[in-house]
Amino acid sequence: MGSPEDSTICVTDGLLEILDGRELAGVLAHEIGHIAHRDLWIMGLADVMSRLVSLASWMGQLLVLVNLPLVMAGMVHVPWSVVVLLIFAPTLMALIQLGLSRTREYDADRVAADLTGDPEGLIGALGKLERRVGRFWEDIFLPGRRIPEPSLLRTHPPVESRIARLRALAPSRTLSVPPMAGHAMPALTSPQAQPRFRSFGFYW
Repeated sequence: MGSPEDSTICVTDGLLEILDGRELAGVLAHEIGHIAHRDLWIMGLADVMSRLVSLASWMGQLLVLVNLPLVMAGMVHVPWSVVVLLIFAPTLMALIQLGLSRTREYDADRVAADLTGDPEGLIGALGKLERRVGRFWEDIFLPGRRIPEPSLLRTHPPVESRIARLRALAPSRTLSVPPMAGHAMPALTSPQAQPRFRSFGFYW
């Protein structure tokens, strides 16, 4: 998160446990791609625009509702196309925002392939994360399967599509970092620090 001049990438213990060094390099390069392209700022701007459209839509619908008696009396004419646009504008804007998010993910994948010269690292990470991320009820009633989600409602492209694009990049890339497949990240242990007393209580 942050701007290219002042940014931070956070990695969870769970990610370090399931990915090897090669895959972790691909994931970090992907996040660097987001930072380099200022995706956080772009998506923040898109979110602000979406909220403004929603606000304008609600205000427009309120005005139509207030003037409904005049419309019914024929004293005011409101085109039905305008009413339909007011109703569906927030939904259309949300779909555009989701489409922009998916596009930024593809771009970040390409940057990761360029930075590492190893698309297979990110491909492996995507495959592992897709298998690990599942909904509770899906794991119970559909073990090993996922309920398909409409592509238009996703913030990220389907993993299969991302992997296919990365595989298309693979022949034109050569490794710029030594392959580390099969070498798991070393286990991290947190030091058992003693609690320190502060005026607001104990904390680690």
